Amino acid sequence: MLGIVSRELRLGAAQERRHVDRLAALGFATHAELARAVRSGAVAVPDVIAAVRADVTDRLLVANPKCLETA
Repeated sequence: MLGIVSRELRLGAAQERRHVDRLAALGFATHAELARAVRSGAVAVPDVIAAVRADVTDRLLVANPKCLETA
């Protein structure tokens, strides 16, 4: 648990900035906007795959970086 907290403190701010930048590059300000656009077909799912993968990777770097070693 302390490892997660330590990684969050060390990586969290930069990860949040990257996340906001990825959403903005897709034309959205929030997850909710992106989700609505995907559900309504206003944005192609392949266009968001790279952003979602990058977000998941960032989250795993905090929560369980060993998981990325085996991927």
